[in-house]
Amino acid sequence: MKETDYARFAEDEVFLQLAPIAFDAATLEIWGPLLNGGKLVIFPGDLPALDELGAVILRHGVTTLWLTAGLFNAMVESNLDGLRPLRRVLAGGDALSAPHVAKALAALPGVAIINGYGPTEGTTFTACHTVTEADTVGSIPIGRPIANARLYVLDRDLR
Repeated sequence: MKETDYARFAEDEVFLQLAPIAFDAATLEIWGPLLNGGKLVIFPGDLPALDELGAVILRHGVTTLWLTAGLFNAMVESNLDGLRPLRRVLAGGDALSAPHVAKALAALPGVAIINGYGPTEGTTFTACHTVTEADTVGSIPIGRPIANARLYVLDRDLR
């Protein structure tokens, strides 16, 4: 999978709209597929149980899923098989756990794990990185800026 595949929006993509509507991730989940001919599945109910999340992914043929880092960790610990039908998991909102990502990569060889990094002001992501096994040795890289964005890394003196 190429580094830019995290941004793949196409007719054969099925996104699950899981985030609360007021959360910036809902913007990606809703408008990404709808503006590009993909399919949007709205999660039924309020708070998903981990087994229910996996069942919805399977039942609706979801291909792309956005999860907070905490929910990603919980799925890896409790319902890793629930992620198996996916093509890609975008996770972010906090630093990703290298051990959880390593476990997911080993168990889900056909699923891309993408670290989405960025402040809410950037509306979901400012940078993304498709994680490889080599990336799980230390901290997970934040990646490169998304299209039409710039990323500045500053020291404490703003240089």
